[in-house]
Amino acid sequence: MRKVKQGVYSIFGRIYIPEEIMGKSDLLLHISDTPSQIFPALRMLIRKLKPKVIIHTGDLSDNIKLEFNENLMKDFVLQAKKIIRIMEFSSAEEVYIAMGNHDKLREVEKLKERSILAEMGKIIRIGEYDIHFSHYYEDVMTEPKDYNLYGHNPLMKNHKVRNRWFLNGVSSINVIDLSTGKVYELRYPWSTDDYRYRRRKSGL
Repeated sequence: MRKVKQGVYSIFGRIYIPEEIMGKSDLLLHISDTPSQIFPALRMLIRKLKPKVIIHTGDLSDNIKLEFNENLMKDFVLQAKKIIRIMEFSSAEEVYIAMGNHDKLREVEKLKERSILAEMGKIIRIGEYDIHFSHYYEDVMTEPKDYNLYGHNPLMKNHKVRNRWFLNGVSSINVIDLSTGKVYELRYPWSTDDYRYRRRKSGL
């Protein structure tokens, strides 16, 4: 039933939140490679979920391929500001952002107020868990921890090796219940990959 609900929500551009995590106060939200077209859905998700910690593993506005065309800098700054405000204006106590290949550190530094930036990989301790995050899977593999968060490569799916989780924020929105250690994989709106890989136009 949950998969059906996730599918229906996704088709209508929304994100389904399992009832068992609604109202919990000790949640970590992991997102990555977020095209600006899904910012409204992410805003609604964050308002409802009220995560304690948000980690974005890079490419803040993934429909703008800044690495290939720096003439898009003005568009990038405009959209990056939006997603940073969504995260920082939430009730989250901590917000972390890893720089992706389509982000620009010097510009994000100007936009952020309370977010903690990581140009490369970063290891943090939250409660009883060590969390290693980066835009790249290869970075977290160098020193794997309890939870290893990354993005960028859609081929590197979520998986678990012994007691260590490897979670890709491209393939799913990942929610970690810090009180139990359980991982919930939420589905992005159905058009997310089309916007990421520019398979469709965002308007007429």
